[in-house]
Amino acid sequence: MKLKVWRKDPRARLPERASGGAVGFDLFALEDQEIPPGEPTFIRTGLVIKTEKPYALFVFPRSSLFRKKGLIFPHSAGVIDFDYCGEEDELKILVLNLRKEPVRVSAGERLAQLVLLSVATEVELEEVPSPPASSSRGGFGSTGGYL
Repeated sequence: MKLKVWRKDPRARLPERASGGAVGFDLFALEDQEIPPGEPTFIRTGLVIKTEKPYALFVFPRSSLFRKKGLIFPHSAGVIDFDYCGEEDELKILVLNLRKEPVRVSAGERLAQLVLLSVATEVELEEVPSPPASSSRGGFGSTGGYL
């Protein structure tokens, strides 16, 4: 399988796997940037990436992003649709700085991981007159005993 990647900005660094066993590709910041506290901020990658069905692209934070920088993904993960690959569809990383002071991100710094996952695209919804299961598990968080 080939993943089509266009450098919208010539300074962009192509995604890289950090090891032979890495599941995701590291994504890099395009430029130096200061992330103010408490403001969701986009970090440019300079890349437009196209995948083919049934593989969708998902962007997750690197495990050290919060520990080292105090940055989180306010939306938990990014989902890149099959048709998000036009000239203006640059992949950007949305972060939120939870620290009380600005955080510096440097050009070329690894911030996120790009993971390809197979997804069902030919799905038909069927409305039913009652819940599909005969018994309830108890709702959100019920399996952990925290209700």
